[in-house]
Amino acid sequence: MTGKRLGVMLAAATLAAFLFIALTGLSDFDLSERTKEDVVFTARTGQLRGTLLLPGSASSPPPVVVVVHGDGPQDRYSADGYLPLFNALLDAGIGVFSWDKPGVGGSAGDWRDQSMQDRAAEARAAREAVERTAGERIGRTGFLGFSQAGWVLPKIAATSSKDVFFVLVGGAVNWQRQGDYLTRRRLQRLGWSQEQIAAEIARQTAAETALSDLPEASRVISAARLFDVSHERARFILRNRDADAARALQDTKASFLAVWGEDDLNVDATANARDYARWLLPNHPANRVVVLPDATHSLLRNRLFNYQLPQDMPWWAETTFVVLGRHAYAKNAIETIADWIHARTN
Repeated sequence: MTGKRLGVMLAAATLAAFLFIALTGLSDFDLSERTKEDVVFTARTGQLRGTLLLPGSASSPPPVVVVVHGDGPQDRYSADGYLPLFNALLDAGIGVFSWDKPGVGGSAGDWRDQSMQDRAAEARAAREAVERTAGERIGRTGFLGFSQAGWVLPKIAATSSKDVFFVLVGGAVNWQRQGDYLTRRRLQRLGWSQEQIAAEIARQTAAETALSDLPEASRVISAARLFDVSHERARFILRNRDADAARALQDTKASFLAVWGEDDLNVDATANARDYARWLLPNHPANRVVVLPDATHSLLRNRLFNYQLPQDMPWWAETTFVVLGRHAYAKNAIETIADWIHARTN
């Protein structure tokens, strides 16, 4: 075989492999063949709307995860970013329910008016609505939460029976400690020295502490200026900045899987995993605390997708995510979640 012919064959094989991966990735953003059902329920903010997705065929009623979003104005599919994960879970025989946050998509209200306790009550109402709607068509139900859900899921778990299961990705225990870590990592990437970073965090801490001495109207205005956000967002931060999950985690008797990416830029994976291990592992034999190597805050591949915010991701990374679909996730990330859920529900 000539070298030229061999080169042509290798190029053709490479192109075929790329096209296969691309088509597989694109299919992970398609729900047209999935079993879908609209579910409407009511919380403090008003009527909320979501979609229940069920596996196409199963020998027994499938388990279902109720998805609890992270921060921000997220719709039920998080601008389609959830779809590869949802499709992978469906292929693994696990149903998914996700809804538009208040004030987003078809849901009434405003997510910025919520406390973490409000979010926990909303998530409980979502689970009850799914069980009421689907009845015997589904098996056990639990929660799958992301990031800010770290202050929501423990509140639910602390008062739930052992039949309910919980999966948390990228959660933090203490709101203000998490904020300091986020700031530290951002400034490190900007090239600040350790001394400059320490001084800036001390300045921000002092400014936040001073907010407590202000009348409410002035406090909101000052907080908006300090955090460089809208007044509505400032109220949300002021309402929730003392959130801490430690007590709820210690009181939790339900089964709980907590997962972090080792290269998380938003949450200190090492410190929070250590706290979760200390408080959760003694409470239930099925509890697991996992830190995945080469994984981001969202458990994506570190080398391709490690950005603090979705809007930080350049066009080429967004394109790569679409091409890879579920394969954008770090090794064993989806399997760790799916296998643990099945072990708890079979």
